[in-house]
Formats: sequence, C-alpha cells, structure tokens
Amino acid sequence: MNKYFKISSCAVALALLATSAFAVGFDAGVKETYGARHYNGVGAFGQLNIANVSVEPMFNSFHNDFSSGTFNTYSLRLGYDTKLFGIGLTGGATPSVNGYNNKFAGADVTFSLTPTGEGARERINGRQQASGPAQGRGLARVDVGGAATYIYHTDHFGTSNQALGAAAHLAQTDVTGSVGVAVLESLLSLDMTKSVYEHQPASVLMRSPRVENVVGLANVVQGYPNTSANVKLLFGATPLLKPFAQYTHTTFEAGQPNSNAYTAGVSAELAILEVSASYERYQQQGNNQNFVSVGANVRF
Repeated sequence: MNKYFKISSCAVALALLATSAFAVGFDAGVKETYGARHYNGVGAFGQLNIANVSVEPMFNSFHNDFSSGTFNTYSLRLGYDTKLFGIGLTGGATPSVNGYNNKFAGADVTFSLTPTGEGARERINGRQQASGPAQGRGLARVDVGGAATYIYHTDHFGTSNQALGAAAHLAQTDVTGSVGVAVLESLLSLDMTKSVYEHQPASVLMRSPRVENVVGLANVVQGYPNTSANVKLLFGATPLLKPFAQYTHTTFEAGQPNSNAYTAGVSAELAILEVSASYERYQQQGNNQNFVSVGANVRF
C-alpha cells in the first residue's frame, strides 16, 4: 500500500510539474458574414498553444453573385510568443476555381514596449494574428509590429473574361505596419498596408485577383489594393460587453475607385466562450454594400 502511495504521489507531482513547465491551451473560433449580392463568407481557426509555441490552422471561404464560384483558402501559422515579443510564419493557398488560384507566405512580428503585469491574451492590432501573452494594463501596454506577405496569383482568364492561351501570373507583396495602445480597459489600434506588384496592374492581361483580404474588412474584395488604413477602437467599459468600432480606407490600382468601410459591433465574454456580432457599411463608387457578421470563440 505504501509503495503504491509513493508511486501515485510521484506521478501526480510529475504531472503538475509538466503542466507548469509546458502550459497547454487551445483556442478555436468561427465567424460567418452575410451581405449584399448573396455574399456569404466563413472563417474558422483552431490554435494549439504549448508553452510559448502556437500552431494555428485556418480556413476561409467566400462567394457572391460575381465571384465566379466559391473560393476556399487554407493556411497555417506557426507562432512563438513571450511577454516581450511575438513572431509568426504563415503559409497557405487558394485552390483553383474557374481558372484562378493563389499561393502565399508571410511573417509577422510584434513587440510589447512595456510588458509589465498581467493583461489581455492577444496583442493589439487589427490583423488578429499574433495571439501570445501581450502583457500590461492601462497606458503601460504599447504594441508595435509589422508583417510582410508574398502572394502569387495565377489566372487563366483575361480582363474581359476571355480564356487565355497560357496562364497569366502576378506577384504581390503586402507590407503592414501596426501600433496598438491600451488606455485603461480600452484598446486602440492602427494598421497601414502598402501593396507592391511585380508589374503595373493596369498592364496585366489577367483579371484582378479574385481573393484579396484587407485588414479591417469583413468582406473579401476582388481588385488590386494599393494602400489601406484601418483604425479600430474597442471599449472595455464593462467586464461582460465590449463594443467596438472601426474605419477602413482602401485605395486601388488599375482605375478602381477607393473604398471606405465603417464597422460597429459588440463582443460578450462568458467564461471560456466569447460571442460577437458586427455590422459593416462598405462604400465604393457604384458598389455600396452592407455586411453582417456573427462569430464565436472558445478558449481552454
């Protein structure tokens, strides 16, 4: 009896030691967006956290009346996060639909300038990528970061939707800078992105890219983004409900008009479950649309 008691005690001690040394957590979430012209978009992720390392597979899908099919995007992010900084590597692809596909790879980094105390689980930026333990409360928490993504577009159709004799290709590089500040229990972030293309988009024979994700937009756009700026403010006035608002301004290449998007929403956190809902008004010359999104996240 005493022998078995000692063995059991050692096993429990080792388990507690392993748990404290290698903290394991799991996050998962899903978000669905509905909008004009029968727009439907779905995003889902699952993130496994082991100590400072995270593995996050992601899935995104969308279609509308003019998308030429349903585009599914699969990606994977590997992250390493500490109180001081977080880094991540992401890669993925959109399989071919109606002649179009893409492949992409990127990296992101975020530094917490004053990582003191205990704070939110995620770093402050609109990209919602770096999800390590950014620390600090009130004005003590300031996050500065950046990201670069290389996207390789391939299309078998031209600008007038005519079939091309050979596939056309276009390389795109997105560079994003971000800064986030915690003011008491509220968060303010600014993200700015510049897109650089291998060739001038106006001279390319292919259609504009069928899948473009702009920071701050609930909807996927089809076009050639040039610059984009997103400002987001989350109000932490109450421990349960957290309303938020954001504004996104995007300029485009190849004569496509600029766009403005205004978003308002609220999230509610109940123990391990967080639910959210938002409304977006997307305004572009001759293309004004409304989008509604609902989502849920669980954390263990």
